[in-house]
Amino acid sequence: MTQTKDSGRQGDLLLYVAGGVVAAVGVTWLVILKPWGSSDAPTPAVQPAPTQAVAMADTPPAPPGDDAPSAPPAALDNPLRMADLAFQAGMLVEPEEYSAWTLYRGVVKAEPNNAAAVQGLNKVADELVRRGETALEQGRFDDARAIVERIRAALPAHAGAKALAEKIWPAGSGRAAVAESSFKPELPVQAPPPKVAPVQVQEAPAKPVVDPVVELNQKFEDAMTAGRLLTPADQSAKRYLEQMISKHPSHDLTRAARDRLSHEFLARSSQSLDAHDTDAAGIWIDEAEHIGADPNVVRTTRAQLMDLQIALESAKPIPASAMKVKSYAKPVYPPRALERGIEGWVDLEFTVEPDGSTSHVEVTAASHEQYFRREAVAAVDQWKFEPRVFMNRPIAQRSYTRIRFAAQ
Repeated sequence: MTQTKDSGRQGDLLLYVAGGVVAAVGVTWLVILKPWGSSDAPTPAVQPAPTQAVAMADTPPAPPGDDAPSAPPAALDNPLRMADLAFQAGMLVEPEEYSAWTLYRGVVKAEPNNAAAVQGLNKVADELVRRGETALEQGRFDDARAIVERIRAALPAHAGAKALAEKIWPAGSGRAAVAESSFKPELPVQAPPPKVAPVQVQEAPAKPVVDPVVELNQKFEDAMTAGRLLTPADQSAKRYLEQMISKHPSHDLTRAARDRLSHEFLARSSQSLDAHDTDAAGIWIDEAEHIGADPNVVRTTRAQLMDLQIALESAKPIPASAMKVKSYAKPVYPPRALERGIEGWVDLEFTVEPDGSTSHVEVTAASHEQYFRREAVAAVDQWKFEPRVFMNRPIAQRSYTRIRFAAQ
């Protein structure tokens, strides 16, 4: 009887011990995972805390040498975003490796149904056609042909490129036209014409003397009306004005023609500046200066061109690694992410001001919504670079980088 009671007590004791072990394991599980500490899903497996954490820029800043990077920057993981930035910066086809045309076309090749990329490619093509028409008007025929060939290679049905091609290669100007002009039908043999008595011809009265400047001015007016400012060279308004200047530079008609053509050249330069076509704007300004436009107006317009060139260069995004850093602040690894062994990255764009400080820091993409963003922005806010120099002037430079947070 006593032996039976002892056996029962031992069984009860084993049950208590087993229950205690289960409870201890449950408490330990709760302490390790801390499910109440975050709204994120719990970590599927218990991992030892990392012994070291690294948070740094994907490509540490380094000196570029001169005022421009020697190699094209590597784009971030969003080529469509980079293409949009390139278009906004006026980087339509140059530099070739990371121009808007190359980036949009790359996305279209990889994703033919990407509507945004197709729209972007057509947007660049429309702007190139406009520049091609200006090049044609200025006599830069090789530039106009190159634009048509570029667009046709990617967008064969582009209406603007087709219209520009018809202006460059008008119908009937090909081999068929050459063959037609060289064809001479064989004439039939005819009897010699009968001889007739010579007819006495009275000399016509002498024509009245016409002022050559007046005659040239009429040709100048006709060219201006037809829009032949520079081409064709032998029938352009510029050519007739030059002849008027050589005949009588102080003639009232010569001065009026110079003022009119100068005004037109400078107006065209303003239109090109509005369209961010710096090449065309420079040519219009040169032409206005060549025919003797007001030097003060020419100087002001050149200053506007330089300001635009600097603004466009400043807007071209370059990687932070292409600039020389003077002060670098390492990003702080978020403690909660470190505790849970979470890694990630943040893509940022920012401006390096003429004094080397950073501003307008923006997060363009990130691996996590809750982690790393604030720490990455705080780090870039403290960076300081040597300012970018362009056209002998320190400029604000748009830049970008990726910061990675890795637990090691």
